[in-house]
Amino acid sequence: MNPWLAGGTLLALLHAGLPWLFHQRLGLAVASRVRAGHGELALTFDDGPDPKTTPAVLEALAAHHVRATFFLLHKRAKEHPELVWELVRAGHEVALHGGIHRHAWLKNPFALLPELQGSKEALEDLAGAPVRHYRPPHGGWTWPLLLATRKLGLVPVQWEVEAGDWVPGATPEAVAAKVRARVRPGSIVVMHDAGPGGKVAGKALSHLLPGLLDAGYRPAPLAELRPVVAGPGELGPKLLAPIEAAFARLYRVEPAFYGAHSVFRLAPAPLPVDLPDLPRGTPGAEIHMDSERMRRVGEAGSLAAFRAARASMADLARAAVENPRFTEAKVFFGTSLFWEVLAPLGFESAPLPPGYARRVGLWMYLLHRAYGGRPLKRVEARLVYLTRDALLRRYG
Repeated sequence: MNPWLAGGTLLALLHAGLPWLFHQRLGLAVASRVRAGHGELALTFDDGPDPKTTPAVLEALAAHHVRATFFLLHKRAKEHPELVWELVRAGHEVALHGGIHRHAWLKNPFALLPELQGSKEALEDLAGAPVRHYRPPHGGWTWPLLLATRKLGLVPVQWEVEAGDWVPGATPEAVAAKVRARVRPGSIVVMHDAGPGGKVAGKALSHLLPGLLDAGYRPAPLAELRPVVAGPGELGPKLLAPIEAAFARLYRVEPAFYGAHSVFRLAPAPLPVDLPDLPRGTPGAEIHMDSERMRRVGEAGSLAAFRAARASMADLARAAVENPRFTEAKVFFGTSLFWEVLAPLGFESAPLPPGYARRVGLWMYLLHRAYGGRPLKRVEARLVYLTRDALLRRYG
């Protein structure tokens, strides 16, 4: 192989490829979410300010009393200081998006620190407020850029949910539906108040915000939340996410999500064992936990996790009545290591065949640990169940 070609390939891999994998795809060393024990999330807007589109975004946010974080370009902020002041007066957070909208891969790595420092200081002067967060154009990172961000005391921010308002042909309704389908407690959502996305975002917010607020989400600026800069502890859930998604497709598991508190998913399934008055094969619905949602809710403590599970029981009752896939289910059941904790919610428990109980218990224990759970003294999976009549009588 040509040594110049080999050297160029290696340089491109180090400069762009590995940062793309680690920071953009896996989200390591950057913040893609915030801590969310009570439905918190962050709405963020890139590329502004723009007098043609930013006012519509501000109006939509004001109409629903929602505050957000705006990642501004220094060049545009300098050209439109009145919009910067309007953002600050409305209680929004001003964050840094760089000097101009150019991908970090195309910038001189030795000029990144002075450029970033100058843009940060100039934006703070314009806003009259400290700038705490930074997101590069296109979310594109290099290691010199990440080092410069840290040196200046800025929190490097990515996103978990991309609204896609900039995609050709995007409509306000489609953008709102996409965000609603993907958002979770703690999500950082990226939209745009300038460029092609800015022409859609204002109207999209009018469709999006009522549903988010009704579902119990609590949008706030990043400065008032606790961004999670992902370390090795966040890697397990990220690597398991594709496996859990494949499992959901294979077994037709769908979310029973009606609010920010929701942590259960459901799949049609026959009862696998004989129970009192319920023979094996009875039409049922198998309950699955959304591990990531439960982890986030549980960051506020065990009591918050229990409250989320209790509130989610009403979601099961609603699905039993409204979802055609579950209207014939006579029993709602699942397997759990925490069957004793579920008893106050109305669940009864029954033993599983020993070999199956060990296999399932080991898998659930590994999941529990991968999602940050504490070591358990006992690993005994049992079947937990609730008849349809009992579910509707208690939660319907």
